[in-house]
Amino acid sequence: MSSDDRQGRLYYFRVPASWTRAEKLDFLRENDLKTVEWRQLRPNRKHTWLVTETEAEFESHTPIGSKEAKRAKTEQVETIFRLYSLGVITNRDAWVYDYEYDALAKRLRQFIENYNAEVDRYKRQTSKPDNIDDFVNYDKIKWSIGLKQHLRRGNYAEYKPDKIRTSLYRPFIKKHLYFDRLLNEAVYRQFYFFPNEQAEAENQMICHTGIGSERPFMVMVTKRLPDLNMVSPGAGGSQCFPFYTYDEGGGNRQENITDWALARFREHYKDESISKWDIFYYVYGVLHHPGYRSRYAIDLKRQLPRIPFARRFRAFSQAGKRLAGLHLDYETSERYELDWQASQKSISYRVDKMLPQNKRKSKIGYTVYDRLKVNGSLTLRGIPERAFAYRLGNRSALDWIVDQYRVKTDKRSGIVHDPNGYSDDERYIVQLVERIVGVSLRTVEIVDELAKIPFLEAAR
Repeated sequence: MSSDDRQGRLYYFRVPASWTRAEKLDFLRENDLKTVEWRQLRPNRKHTWLVTETEAEFESHTPIGSKEAKRAKTEQVETIFRLYSLGVITNRDAWVYDYEYDALAKRLRQFIENYNAEVDRYKRQTSKPDNIDDFVNYDKIKWSIGLKQHLRRGNYAEYKPDKIRTSLYRPFIKKHLYFDRLLNEAVYRQFYFFPNEQAEAENQMICHTGIGSERPFMVMVTKRLPDLNMVSPGAGGSQCFPFYTYDEGGGNRQENITDWALARFREHYKDESISKWDIFYYVYGVLHHPGYRSRYAIDLKRQLPRIPFARRFRAFSQAGKRLAGLHLDYETSERYELDWQASQKSISYRVDKMLPQNKRKSKIGYTVYDRLKVNGSLTLRGIPERAFAYRLGNRSALDWIVDQYRVKTDKRSGIVHDPNGYSDDERYIVQLVERIVGVSLRTVEIVDELAKIPFLEAAR
């Protein structure tokens, strides 16, 4: 009997990572253990069971960043970016995020008043309670571990209007955020990436799916504070790589792409004109390449991306710059004109919950639709199927808009979030749908062009 027989064997089968929960359940109903093609697993020297054939190849590429580089005291670190960070985690989204500026400001003033009253009450205790959970009042405050620690230390919160900043909450979804070390559970290094509005005007940051995410790899560029789950809801979080870093006051601006990376790219491509911005956009282009994502799908779940030298550096950099322009300026991008079908003489643009209509499966498996009911008076028709090919995780860009732009009531607090109050233009959401359809179509066009260029062959 072999050692394999004595120890047992492990087999697995996987469906495409882009499938939704419903699609996976359909597969399970239609298949059984005898009809799938099982693959035997063998662990590597790191005791990893899901060993990929591309592991060694992937690790030969240039690291986008590393924990060692973040800790290094010297500037000579062998990664593309020196610093990176997770997005902001609040642990009280319903309280510190809102589409409406005034609603958020009013809520935070009251929240801070209630919290500070708890600090006062705690300080008045002659014998401090051993169990802080039994002491605090849960009726008016959303507590978290971090906020309880501030309470123990006697730290007061202070309302400041300039702490209300614009955040990219989800792909193409902006909300106002009260950005504060005390009221946000963890801000990580975001204070050094977007310390003020001036940084938002000049800085850009590439955010991608974090390690361990169950969702397909995705990437998004932003010039706003990113939420932890901006591109990676659930496990993994969003790992973000800025072009510039600052001190916390907004001064001492430094380029975050290393001199080592600049020298490495210039030497490899024999091109002294390559700039750090060129490399930034090159990375964004590579991370959109379908072949790269497909080949390294498992590797990208285990570690940060590693960036290969593609055959045509300029083509990737230019494509990345075009994609970044589309994704950063989506609110002013050209609209794809849909057919506005009115069912009443007077059209309302208010959105409570948009409803996709005429849903069906595309040829490659994901759900599409050509109509979107905005409300009882307005339906948008003529959504092209190709727009759904721009995937951000297992949703299209348009699906993110439909999912997020609806009136929601937080069950615990009763706080209502109404997206209709984000803009003074009552047509903002309806026109945003058209803009995102346009952005999606142009993104797919650029990515299709990029897919024709090999991402592994050295440039000569």
